[in-house]
Amino acid sequence: MPRTREFHPDSVLDAALDLFWRKGYKACSMADVVKKTGVARYGLYQAFKDKDQLYCCTLRRYRQKVRDFLYSSFLQPNDQPDFHTLAEHFNRILDELETGEYQGCFAHQAAIERAGKDPEVDAIVSGFFKDIEDHYRALLIRSVELKQVRDLPVEDLVAYVMGIQRALIAMSKQNCSIQERRNYVRCALELMQP
Repeated sequence: MPRTREFHPDSVLDAALDLFWRKGYKACSMADVVKKTGVARYGLYQAFKDKDQLYCCTLRRYRQKVRDFLYSSFLQPNDQPDFHTLAEHFNRILDELETGEYQGCFAHQAAIERAGKDPEVDAIVSGFFKDIEDHYRALLIRSVELKQVRDLPVEDLVAYVMGIQRALIAMSKQNCSIQERRNYVRCALELMQP
């Protein structure tokens, strides 16, 4: 008779996400996950097959967490997101970078570490960026209609806002001060306004 699973997969994914984010894919081993979770190696391999599959599952979990964060940032009840929502969103990101225990973005890290090495990782990361772009696009369409931002092609504005986000992540990895990051975001958003 097969043994029943004695752990919750989400708790393992959260622990693995923490390890992969802190150590990187290459430096994190399944032994690290066993040690952090207390789950037997056999149980991990039964649930996740191998390190690559566990990594992909942690990326999917991270993508869902970011979706939840985006929805809570952009979709308040009876609220239609606009440029002010975008400014608040970046302030939330800055607050998280200042007070959170992680620097940067796990999906960006995955793109750098695993780009071109694993098609499944590439697909998850591409989907992650598409989710973010879709949220920004909807917000920017409304912002243009309300004349809150310069009347530029929406796709150009989406690329610009994605650039702000990427720059913020790079700045956090370079240990730029939080004030420097806040100044950058403020100036970048002001340049969008008419």
